[in-house]
Amino acid sequence: MKITASLLLLTILTVFKLTAQEVNIAKLDSFFNALNTDSEVMGSFAVAKHGKIIYQRSLGASLLGPDTVKATSTTQYRIGSVTKVFTATMIFQLIDEGKLSLDTKLSKYFPQMPNAETITVLDLLSHTSGLMNYVGDEVDKTWITNPHAKAELLDTIAKRDVWFEPGTKQQYCNSGYLLLSYILEEITGKTYSKLLEVRIANKIGLKNTVAGLANNSRKGEARPYSMLDKWTSIKDIYFPNVIGVGDILSTPADLLKFMSALTSGKLMSQESYAQMTAFKDQNLFAAGLLRVPFYDQIGFGHTGGTYGSHSVLYSFKESGFSIASCINGLNYPINDISIALLSICNGQQLQNPTSKPFFLKSEELDPYLGVYTSKTIPLNITITKEDSTLVCQATGQPPLKFETLSKTKFKFDVAGIVLEFNEAKQEMILYQGGMTILFNKKLN
Repeated sequence: MKITASLLLLTILTVFKLTAQEVNIAKLDSFFNALNTDSEVMGSFAVAKHGKIIYQRSLGASLLGPDTVKATSTTQYRIGSVTKVFTATMIFQLIDEGKLSLDTKLSKYFPQMPNAETITVLDLLSHTSGLMNYVGDEVDKTWITNPHAKAELLDTIAKRDVWFEPGTKQQYCNSGYLLLSYILEEITGKTYSKLLEVRIANKIGLKNTVAGLANNSRKGEARPYSMLDKWTSIKDIYFPNVIGVGDILSTPADLLKFMSALTSGKLMSQESYAQMTAFKDQNLFAAGLLRVPFYDQIGFGHTGGTYGSHSVLYSFKESGFSIASCINGLNYPINDISIALLSICNGQQLQNPTSKPFFLKSEELDPYLGVYTSKTIPLNITITKEDSTLVCQATGQPPLKFETLSKTKFKFDVAGIVLEFNEAKQEMILYQGGMTILFNKKLN
């Protein structure tokens, strides 16, 4: 589902050392003013330095219509899969309390699941369980927008074939986090929403972060919109179907406060935090967090997307910057927003994307065709073409057709992906979600 952090292709330009400096607030304002003028985005955004919020901005409305409500810093947004970081945090809290371990088998709680005797809590946290993805792989995309009982959700996972044997691969899986949320509830005897309240929100003072609520049930909740000829209301995922997976309501300020508490040891032991942030073999995911490369920095965080909301939460230890975006209307690549925020924060030149149509002849694509590999992630990317259209296919993924931006740049808007080629260096640069990764072309 779009609740996934659709993350495959990332970004890099020339690698150089970033220098610490004050954030250019005027540039941030200028960037958001442009988005606001062109009605490209509705949502709220925030930047923190060493845990202190230094910038906030809201655009558009949380509710449109006769009684339009403007978005503010306290507007609550569905944060999609950023919810998973909260779920993972509470799992590690139970581990600290001796009520669970990373080696605990799924069979202890859900023996009906395939491979339950070998799937561990760590597999569920790190997307290595091999279970099917109960939200994202469904044929009927409207299925998840309608209510389903807990028993039906579990039955959906239990009756589907597995993707692979546990621990042999890593593939994003919402099913693992639904099971983790139910494990939290079974061990504690409390609902997920109550656990979020007592274990995180009340503990660190999150005033606008809640879970377990059906769609549009709070006065300050942002409604989801899509840009057609104008902003148009859309039917989103039914959020009680995705408890602990993608149902939390929050604000950018609360997300940054949560990230600060997480990284400073206020929510779990040092040992558990080390396990939560341990990225194995250059995998994209650790135990609840996503690796976020940006030039020569490596941060972590998560992204989220439902049918109508989009969110980003990234933190970088080296520069001290963290960013959070919560969006309820998007007509502009969210990847470009993240890159703009991080670039401005780090004093880098901001490159605005172009939307002008650009065309290449089929033979002009030939220098880019081939297989590309990266030292950062264990993934092969094969570049082919169909007539004058560039086609990109990653290992185990379907082929994606890219739109031409320039002679060397191509984009796939659905996932916010941009590719950039350097023929002379035999390199391919991939941009997504503010992250950066360099691929080198394999020579025959």
